[in-house]
Amino acid sequence: MAKEYTFMDFWHDAEAQKRWLRRFVLLILVLLLPAALLAFYARPSADDYVYAARTHAVVEQYGADWGRLLAAAWETTVYFFRNWQGLYVSGFVLALQPAIFGNQWYGLTFLCVLIPLFLCLYAAARIVIFRLEPAQKRLPLALSLLFLFAFVEGMPSPVEGLYWFNGAMNYLPYFALTILNTALMFALAMPDNLSRFRRAAYMVFGTGIGLVIGGGHQVVGELNILLLLFGTIVCVRSRNFRIVPALVSAIVGLLINITAPGTQVRTEGFTGTGLVEAIAKSFVLAGMQWIRWLDVPLLCLLLLLALPLHRLAQSCVLSDRIFRNPWWGIAGTYVLMWAMIFLPSYTMGGIGAGRLLNVVWMTFILGLAVSEFLLLGWLERIRSVSLTTAEHRLWHHARFLPAAMAAMLVCMACVGSHTVKEGQDNFFATSLEAAYELANGQAAAFARTLDEREAILSDERVTDAEITPLGADERPWLLYYTDVSVGPDLWGLTPYYGKNSVVVVEKQ
Repeated sequence: MAKEYTFMDFWHDAEAQKRWLRRFVLLILVLLLPAALLAFYARPSADDYVYAARTHAVVEQYGADWGRLLAAAWETTVYFFRNWQGLYVSGFVLALQPAIFGNQWYGLTFLCVLIPLFLCLYAAARIVIFRLEPAQKRLPLALSLLFLFAFVEGMPSPVEGLYWFNGAMNYLPYFALTILNTALMFALAMPDNLSRFRRAAYMVFGTGIGLVIGGGHQVVGELNILLLLFGTIVCVRSRNFRIVPALVSAIVGLLINITAPGTQVRTEGFTGTGLVEAIAKSFVLAGMQWIRWLDVPLLCLLLLLALPLHRLAQSCVLSDRIFRNPWWGIAGTYVLMWAMIFLPSYTMGGIGAGRLLNVVWMTFILGLAVSEFLLLGWLERIRSVSLTTAEHRLWHHARFLPAAMAAMLVCMACVGSHTVKEGQDNFFATSLEAAYELANGQAAAFARTLDEREAILSDERVTDAEITPLGADERPWLLYYTDVSVGPDLWGLTPYYGKNSVVVVEKQ
């Protein structure tokens, strides 16, 4: 009688894993296609012009002269460091937004965001999974794609996370580096099987990443410090000090940021709240986000993660002690979300912009994944509740599993966590909303109108330009962040395009 095929066999069947991975990758790419196509209609807005004025002038005069472009980006960084915000890395990146080469290139923002995010997710997954289950060589790609897909589809503010360069690139690359830094911390916490060279490399990378994140964004820098602090406390108890350099560099980077002259100028323009009020308010707001984000797409994600996380939780590399208190995952996630919301609540009196909620959302997703991992390990290794029987029963219905997986991914691509937020019930998940805006012509109308505005502003014969705001039917939810208001130029369009003046007038 033939031996029954089980999930245990699947984890050792390279050909079966390849087949599943091909289907999985193909389906995710198809579902993300509308969101990618929508990027062709994205156009610059607001702070894009202010940060890129110098680099745009270089392109206009010298073309793509990268020596001059990098010098202009550095000048921009120094200016904003002294006069507005201490983002000594972010300012440099924002000065190089794609539209300095023409509006038609602005859609590259989508790739500028997702490629670093995917690469950091993949690198982090490889580091962690190869420590726990070295034989699972295809699992890092599957998990990194799944998390990327979940991030995109459920993003609370897709325009500020995917299509508006200044908003997205001011947060997400540094969050991606935080994910990678956390994986490096995990590896250094268990250095026994690491070569001396790899240990040193991880320490150097972690130290450098801490400085980069500190100059990227304050909230993400705070998140990075909290994660490293937790890892340091755990490791120091066993006389492992390899994470300390990364923690020190992260603190130094954030201190440079928050003590910069420009940061002082910026904070003077906001009215903060009292310490106690900010603590209480951010605690409540974190809880409200939990309630809003606990929905069907999230359940689909957790179900898709269950089998691989259960497999990883059985790793003999990990001690049973790690799983004794599974509630630490949920508690830690809540604390991290609270801390990220606390900083803008204390300094600016509010929860912050949608781009901040995007990174809070992604922290929430990863935190729940860790919590699920700890729960599965607790059930299996602490409570001795075998989940193998459930896996065997599931395998009896293996012919339905591809359809079930596809249905859950489609659900995530259609519903989306932001659809349950107040005042946003009429919007779909990112992919379905993108398909809708492409089909109804809103995206095309948005791009066409802004290209006409660009033609006026780029016309050298026009020294005093007049432009009009977008109409109500030219503001697609995924692409529209904000627009000019009637009156004088407040966006920095005048120096960006080299005009004597730019005035916004009512639309006829």
